[in-house]
Amino acid sequence: MDSKGTDMPSVAIVKGFDRYDNITRALDLLGSEAICGATHLLKPNFVSTENQLASTHREAARAVLDFLHKHSENPVIIAEGAALHDTYDGFRNFGFNDLVNMYDHVYLRDLNRDEYETFTLYDEALNPMEFRIAKTVLDSDHRISLSIPKTHDTAIVTLSLKNMAVGSLIRNAGHSFFNFVGCLADRFFTYVPSHMKPFFSFQGLSRIGITKISSSDKVKLHQGYLNMHLFLYQLIRIIPPHLSILDGFTAMEGDGPISGDRVDWRIAIAGTDGIAVDAVAAHLMGFDLESIGYLHFCGKAGLGETNIRNINIIGTSVEECRRTFKPHLSYQAQLRWKEMGERAFEKLRAVLEAKAA
Repeated sequence: MDSKGTDMPSVAIVKGFDRYDNITRALDLLGSEAICGATHLLKPNFVSTENQLASTHREAARAVLDFLHKHSENPVIIAEGAALHDTYDGFRNFGFNDLVNMYDHVYLRDLNRDEYETFTLYDEALNPMEFRIAKTVLDSDHRISLSIPKTHDTAIVTLSLKNMAVGSLIRNAGHSFFNFVGCLADRFFTYVPSHMKPFFSFQGLSRIGITKISSSDKVKLHQGYLNMHLFLYQLIRIIPPHLSILDGFTAMEGDGPISGDRVDWRIAIAGTDGIAVDAVAAHLMGFDLESIGYLHFCGKAGLGETNIRNINIIGTSVEECRRTFKPHLSYQAQLRWKEMGERAFEKLRAVLEAKAA
């Protein structure tokens, strides 16, 4: 697709037969202008530290590191806070330890063990809740989100924005009830019959109020479908990625973000407007952008571009890359955020604007 104008955010799409090459070509289309700041933070996604299909691939990270080193001499921190197991298990299992040996000035960091700052987020009733965000993420002036396009059990899709927002929240390391239950769920969830899975999800636990007392702020984020979208919108305001990269060489549909089915999509998507990147990805996956609450809220608030017609798509054409993804089993239930969504968002927006004034 040809350029539509320099005033539009650019999103690069590349379809090909090699993961590393796809990401390299997409970043090269963006050029050196995609790099800013002095503190490069590369944020992969380890929602599972054992299932490679659900987690960022080392070759994707290697492509990003090569692009950074071509245009910058600054060090790179690869930082993640795994959702369930120890983050360093993910670094080891997925080969990220090798990257430290391959490159100078590349470091690994567990965000769950990081220092943090506490922020107040508001739910649909404007009740305040405190969430801890890792200081490494807050302090970086070049946040890079590197994740996988997947369907999701609460937010419809999980893409670059959700990767940065949720992974940056603190989960207390060590032994706890939620860590123990989470580890069991991660190992045995695939054996649970489909009709029973909603009862074992964080969304299911939120219905009986258990997630509010979790030692993991990633778990505490699950307070119903609408609140998830409102919380994500507020987190994106605080820690937006400066560069968003989606490695769709293999993606996930159905019961994501861990137990879904493999999609051999063979694409990469990249851009400096994370909202535009996620909007393009959701469009390519066949989802109505108005159905994805946090993207809809971000667009209404002017945080980024969600109108596909106003995005300069470069590289492979949209028509070559569109592929309808099977949504999560709970998709219809997830759409209930719309019932009170607009009213709740406008009230929240007024509160946030008053606090910023």
